[in-house]
Amino acid sequence: MSEADVRLSIIIITWNERDNLERCLLSLMDKVDFERDEVIVVDNGSRDGSAEFVATLPRIQYFPLEHNHGVGPARNRGLFLARGKYCMTLDNDTIFLTADPGAIVDEFFRTHPDAGVVGFQLLNVDRTRQDSTRRFPRFYQPIAARIPASRMLGFVRRELERHLMLDTRFDDSADPMEVDYVLGANQTFTKDVAARLMGYDDRIFFGPEDAEFCVRTRKLGLRNYYSRKISVVHDYKRRTRKFSRLTLKHLAGFAYMLRKHGGVYRYSLSERR
Repeated sequence: MSEADVRLSIIIITWNERDNLERCLLSLMDKVDFERDEVIVVDNGSRDGSAEFVATLPRIQYFPLEHNHGVGPARNRGLFLARGKYCMTLDNDTIFLTADPGAIVDEFFRTHPDAGVVGFQLLNVDRTRQDSTRRFPRFYQPIAARIPASRMLGFVRRELERHLMLDTRFDDSADPMEVDYVLGANQTFTKDVAARLMGYDDRIFFGPEDAEFCVRTRKLGLRNYYSRKISVVHDYKRRTRKFSRLTLKHLAGFAYMLRKHGGVYRYSLSERR
């Protein structure tokens, strides 16, 4: 399959999560049209047998890194390797439910040429809708998310609800729905947009690389969407709710994003209405 023939590149990054990766890849094997699409795994230096497992799946492209480079930088390596017209990021703790995603993605972007990023439907393990869409945050959103006592303050509680779009009835909404941003567990965009933005920001190790990417698509004059045309189970476990080294990296990335863009709330759709 020549580069010109590749339609969709699905990019999965992993780090010492073989069980998740195995479940994710096996769910893709009968869903992806490997005659037209490709699956790329970028491994951030796993030492848990992930390489040996992926070697049993010859249709999966595997690219090991020597150590953990972080989420955004690893995804960028996948984007560099991707040959598809479209690129889809996919977390390794997902189970793919929809067949032939390449055809659906191709149809979506043909009918929505103004699209920057589309996030397809993420479901909880019990198949209920996951809160995968967001409004761009104000600077105190991380406090609202991590310190429950702060939500006793009305403006903090309202900010968290606004950020998580808890006021929106998604099942009754049009498909697709325009949103500020979608979680990086599933973001899809054209290779051209990725090239214009030079991928994710390498300075964000873990955290808001997904939001920051969507800020920049908005700055290009493009729209970000949420769609139910593809469904993916996301066995989501927040790693930054309790304070740890990873939490600090996340907060550092958040502060960097706000400095870089002079705050991001002003790019929210709610500010335009």
